[in-house]
Amino acid sequence: MFKKHNLWFFFLLFFLGLCEGCRQMNHEPTPDDAAFFPLQVGDYWVYQVTQEKYLAIKSSLKSSYQFQEKIKSSYLQNGQLFYLVEESTRQTEQSAWKLTGIHTVYKSLSEVVSQENNVPMIELVFPILLTTSWNSNLYNTRPDTKLQYQNQGKAYRRGPLGFDRTISVMGDNDSTLVNQSKYFRIYAPNIGLVYREDVAVAFCQSSSDCIGKGIIESGATMKWELIASNRLLNTTK
Repeated sequence: MFKKHNLWFFFLLFFLGLCEGCRQMNHEPTPDDAAFFPLQVGDYWVYQVTQEKYLAIKSSLKSSYQFQEKIKSSYLQNGQLFYLVEESTRQTEQSAWKLTGIHTVYKSLSEVVSQENNVPMIELVFPILLTTSWNSNLYNTRPDTKLQYQNQGKAYRRGPLGFDRTISVMGDNDSTLVNQSKYFRIYAPNIGLVYREDVAVAFCQSSSDCIGKGIIESGATMKWELIASNRLLNTTK
């Protein structure tokens, strides 16, 4: 009887060990994951944006301006808390902000979803793991767009701002003889998006003189760099 009791005891320990292993394999999201996309009414982020639009071969239009996102309010819908984000632009720090758009965003235990022009897109998924990838267009009719995490925990510095720990999100990053595309984001905990880069250009194919030489014929490139936020005032960089 004693031996049988010990046998059941060991089975119990083995079963509990399996349960613990399953729990760890589930990689439950932690508050630290959610901190990479903070949301609170009153939060704002200001970015210096540089953009270049290619109109023809060796002809482009460059522009630089500031872009602000500010959370104005929140509301409950079907038990989910949504945040209303105002988008504004201005040419310089001395210019007045001009409202250019409004979008919504929500954060659940599993993902962050933003919706612009009634098109929902998955920005982040939880938990944050380098093995994680997702389709950002899962909730809309656009072509599938795969995103994945990179550079987990990597320090990032650009200009006067530096962050000891970040996570990057990489999408398309392809370059062929015909075109080049890139989707890249960097997030810092308790601050949010600190850098963004988008590239979608087509290379010249009209003559043998330009084919294969990386000469851009059309498209655009855009970079966002965080320069101000209420969260920078309360966060150790």
